[in-house]
Amino acid sequence: MKIALHNELPGEAQFQQLIDSVSERTGERRPLAYEALCDGGPVIAAYDQGVLVGLGRLVSDNIGQQAFECKIRPGYERREIEAYMRKLLAVSPVESHCHC
Repeated sequence: MKIALHNELPGEAQFQQLIDSVSERTGERRPLAYEALCDGGPVIAAYDQGVLVGLGRLVSDNIGQQAFECKIRPGYERREIEAYMRKLLAVSPVESHCHC
């Protein structure tokens, strides 16, 4: 299937399903909150037939440095979704924090 990339926030329910699936696999204790996503910078959402399978965003620190953060649904890790998101957000690989 083709992955569709959109430059927009996903719905909160789809976002929560993605975060739950990633947190379950990685054991992440403090997953990203939807409110933080809404208040943040640019976002790329990846969909497979309408299902949110990935989310990438730029985050900034207090001194203006930006880093790329992404969440990829288990089973989609090897589909180069992170690389496409990185290109769309123009981020170098060194600045990445990806949870797959």
